[in-house]
Amino acid sequence: MSKRFDGSQQALDLTSIHTDPDLVSQDIKVALNRKTNMEAVIKIIEENIPQLTSLNLSHNCIQRLDELSELVTKVPHLKALNLSHNDLKSEHELDKLKGLKLVELWLVRNPLCDLFKDPSSYVSAVCQKFPQLLKLDGNDLPPHIGFDVETPTTLPPCKGSCFGSDDAKVYIQRFLQQYYSVYDSGDRQSLLGAYHDDALLSLTTPYNVQNPSRSGLREYFKDSRNLKRTKDSTMRFHLLKHKRLNVVALLNELPKTQHDITSFTVDVNAYTVSSRLIFVVDDKSKESTRAFSRVFITVPAVNSGLCIINDQLFIRMATTEQISRAFVAPAPTPSSSPVPTLTAPQQEMLSTFSLKSGMKLEWSLKCLQDNEWDLNKAAQIFTQLKTAGKIPDVAFLK
Repeated sequence: MSKRFDGSQQALDLTSIHTDPDLVSQDIKVALNRKTNMEAVIKIIEENIPQLTSLNLSHNCIQRLDELSELVTKVPHLKALNLSHNDLKSEHELDKLKGLKLVELWLVRNPLCDLFKDPSSYVSAVCQKFPQLLKLDGNDLPPHIGFDVETPTTLPPCKGSCFGSDDAKVYIQRFLQQYYSVYDSGDRQSLLGAYHDDALLSLTTPYNVQNPSRSGLREYFKDSRNLKRTKDSTMRFHLLKHKRLNVVALLNELPKTQHDITSFTVDVNAYTVSSRLIFVVDDKSKESTRAFSRVFITVPAVNSGLCIINDQLFIRMATTEQISRAFVAPAPTPSSSPVPTLTAPQQEMLSTFSLKSGMKLEWSLKCLQDNEWDLNKAAQIFTQLKTAGKIPDVAFLK
């Protein structure tokens, strides 16, 4: 082996070692596809040339790389390895060498090279195992983009909500408290007043391709507009709910929920004449705990509230950490909001009054509040004002 070692390059060339003339003349056959022979070679390298950076094992009928896994610890400086013209049949054999920080590797003329559908797939698979690789089979590879992190790192902690201003915070928290109070009430019809006439809604869930029936999100699959799963353009359009009646109709079909309002994280992207909110919440049901992200795009409403013009809802299973944190802190009481949360009877009265009067929810709410939630009195005042022509057209549903 000393005759095959180049000290200036720290390189050892064991190409076709079984046909070496010096060994053959003494009737000695070193077959590196035998466990004992490969172990002996590695031991000699470890004891004599541990600083080895290049090793050529081509043309040796090698079928397995079990013994070569020792190179990871015993020859830690190895950068170039030639395994070409051997008998490696599976790419999984390369997993035994994944600890090596190779920059050059030769695998050409091994059966495993024929298992890939095209050259790019071959290169991609090998580079996944050896991310620092610069040359494969003598060919230069495109520069690798990544992070060479030697020690475990942790992401910085979440900074929580970002509202932009105290005014926006009060405004948005009031909106969210009222919205989810109605959403969790069991009757979401009252959410009609929260959406613009031309509102859009899309619902998306991750998709378990292996076994969708076992997913805790199966109740949402039929309405999910996951673009990675839904390829047909007609179906994509159908799953995008347009007009507030269709939006609320879909929300009414979704499973009942209970939200932990204290877990909301709100990020305000823009707060001018319109407001866009992104927040993550935990959603708890009898069967499982779910989490979701939601993007609201809103404009000012007639009643000084917010009116949703675009709603993007992404529902997923909650992480273990999110489950442990859910419903731990007490929810804020309705009195903490400038506008009280409606009780179930009030929500039912509001829906009834809006249906009979034909007025939008926000106008129906004002009429009921002005008349101390007396339905008969509110109906009488409404009739008088309508007869006198004092109710503007904008108050009525189209």
